[in-house]
Amino acid sequence: MKDSSQNLEQLSPLQKSFLVIERLKSKVDILEKYQKEPIAIIGMGCRFPGGASTPEAFWDILQNGVDAITEVPQDRWHLDDYYDPDPDSPGKIYTRYGGFLNKLQEFDNNFFGISPKEAIHLDPQQRLLLEVSWEALENSGKNPQQLQGSPTGVFIGICGNDYTQRIFSQGPEQFDA
Repeated sequence: MKDSSQNLEQLSPLQKSFLVIERLKSKVDILEKYQKEPIAIIGMGCRFPGGASTPEAFWDILQNGVDAITEVPQDRWHLDDYYDPDPDSPGKIYTRYGGFLNKLQEFDNNFFGISPKEAIHLDPQQRLLLEVSWEALENSGKNPQQLQGSPTGVFIGICGNDYTQRIFSQGPEQFDA
């Protein structure tokens, strides 16, 4: 019996093209099947300005038309060091307002098995990521320990790396985790 490569050599270009088309059709069928596969969002977690730390609280803000934009909180930074009403002033911001999250300092590093030294240098976005991901799992009603190996995903929207730039600008001697 001849092997498949010898059989392919005996085919005409049209026959070879037909085989390629059949293989590609099969791949397309598989991809289309996955496009139609249902998904379910069974748990959510969030943090939004205005103190919305649950999906329900965020919905209340939206329904009630709450303006969650406030003046820069005093515990964030000394605004007068960075503010200038002239938008062309270099190194300055020209607004006194923004959307700010509450309770950023209340991260429970022990809960996540993170040492106090490491937690000090952990990007606040990573802290929020851990907290909100865990809350989404809790919100789903599922036991997070039982999800290992299951077809479960956590999808996150995040951007910005200014905290990383600030930490690296302090030099490597600052890292002691």
